[in-house]
Amino acid sequence: MILQSSAAYSATEFGPSYDLYASRPYDKVEVTLVFEYGATDWLTLIAAPQFLYVSFGDPSPSSYTGPGYQDVGARMRLWRDESSVVSAQVVGRFPGTGNSQSAAAVGYEDPELDLRLLYGLSFTMFGKAAFLDVQLAQRMRFGRPPDELHLDVTLGWRVVERWQLLAQSFSVISEGAGTGPYFGDSYEYYKLQMGAAYDLSAAVTLQLSVVGTVFARNAPQENGVVLAAYYRF
Repeated sequence: MILQSSAAYSATEFGPSYDLYASRPYDKVEVTLVFEYGATDWLTLIAAPQFLYVSFGDPSPSSYTGPGYQDVGARMRLWRDESSVVSAQVVGRFPGTGNSQSAAAVGYEDPELDLRLLYGLSFTMFGKAAFLDVQLAQRMRFGRPPDELHLDVTLGWRVVERWQLLAQSFSVISEGAGTGPYFGDSYEYYKLQMGAAYDLSAAVTLQLSVVGTVFARNAPQENGVVLAAYYRF
């Protein structure tokens, strides 16, 4: 079980030529509770309800507070050896915003299907345990937004017995443009997230990270903080 919260702020945006300029400011908070349960030694069931808060500033203030995406799916192990594993994951994402009629809920109003291939590797780095997690996903978005290609990479390194350093990257590339005033252009953005995780006990791990958009096209430049608690049962 993972309780993850992120708070982000943006007042600038990357344009079509990757140039950065001032834009309407906004704040965003996402809180997601992820349940993962091993139904068998090769099949994991997934459910992840989300709470969302988004607030846009002038010149056209708007806000949304309420349910975000509600995820339901499963992950299946395809192959493994002593140090690596390959899995496939299918998750349906159902919007909880309803007909909010708020511009702040744009991007959270249409169902999505996430088809994901995952690769995990355990190894040693400078004599310390480490892992690499690579996830490639086809995000099918129904409605006005375009489909997206996602690439998520995590490198973890256990520097001492209870501490891990985490370096993560999140890349999103739209597959063309969507429709409507908010999705009329294609886009791409690349985020870096750096942080650490501490094993409070054998069952509980706490994480603190900072995240920011380092490069993008037709997308906001976000900076924020991520807090997470992991409980193994």
